[in-house]
Amino acid sequence: MEEKQIKAVVFDVGGTLLTFQATEEADRMYITHTMAYLNQHGILLGADPDEVMKHIEAGAKRYKRFTEEDLIELDCDTIWRDYMLSGFDIPSEQLTGMGETLSFLYDMEKRELAPREGLHETLTALRDRGYRLAIISNVMSTTYIPHFLRENGISEFFEDIQMSSLCRIRKPRPEIFGRSLAALGLTKEEVVYVGDTISRDIRGARAAGWPVIQIDNPAAYHRDTAFVGQFPPDARIEKLEELVGLLDAWPPACMRKENREKLERRCNLE
Repeated sequence: MEEKQIKAVVFDVGGTLLTFQATEEADRMYITHTMAYLNQHGILLGADPDEVMKHIEAGAKRYKRFTEEDLIELDCDTIWRDYMLSGFDIPSEQLTGMGETLSFLYDMEKRELAPREGLHETLTALRDRGYRLAIISNVMSTTYIPHFLRENGISEFFEDIQMSSLCRIRKPRPEIFGRSLAALGLTKEEVVYVGDTISRDIRGARAAGWPVIQIDNPAAYHRDTAFVGQFPPDARIEKLEELVGLLDAWPPACMRKENREKLERRCNLE
C-alpha cells in the first residue's frame, strides 16, 4: 500500500505557534486593564487588584477542571458569570456582552506571549512547498487568535481556523478535528497535526486517526504528567523550523511501510 502524501499541516496555537511565560509584569498589566474595563461599565468589585487576581485565578482553575471533564467550551459571558467572577455577586445582566472582551484580555495579557522563532519563515516554506495550512485551538475568546495572526502578519497563511470558542468542542474530542477535515475537504491520511501537549493535542489527533507531530514546550509539561508515555506522536521536534525538513522526508521511519510490516510480523510471532 502506497504512503499517502501529506497535503495540509494543521497547527495548535498556544505553545505551538506562540510561546508564553507567566510574569509579575504581565499579571499587573492584565489586572489593571481588566479592572479598568469593569469600572468603565459600572462594575466596582470593592477589592484590591491582588484579591481580584486571586479570585479570577481560582475561577480559572475551576473552569479548567470543568472543561477537562466535559470537553466543551462555554460562551464567554457564562464563563465570567459562573466561574471567573462568580463570588462578586454581579447581576448577570451587568456582565452580558462583556465576556468576550474579558476573555480576550485574559488570553492576550495574562502571560507574556511571543511568536515561535522562525514562525513566518516556516509558514512561508510550507506554503511554497504546496502545503495547505489550518488551525485547531482550544481558546475562550473568539477574537484572540485572529488578533494574534494579524499582529504577526500571518493571517494569510491559514485557510481554516477551528476554535473551541466558536464550535464549543474542545480537544481532545475528535469532532473538532473532523470539522477541520470537512472544511479542508481532505482525508485524515492527508493531514498532519502539530501541537505541544499530550493531553490535548497528541491524544486528540490520535483519537481522530491523524498523523501527529509534537513540538517541545517546557511550559506545558505540568499539564501532561498523567499522560507521559501514552499516545506517542509520530515525530517530535524541538524548534518550529525543524518541521520543514521533517515533512520533506515524510513519513518518519516509525510510519514507513516496511517498518510497520516488521512490527506486525513481530507482534504476530509473539
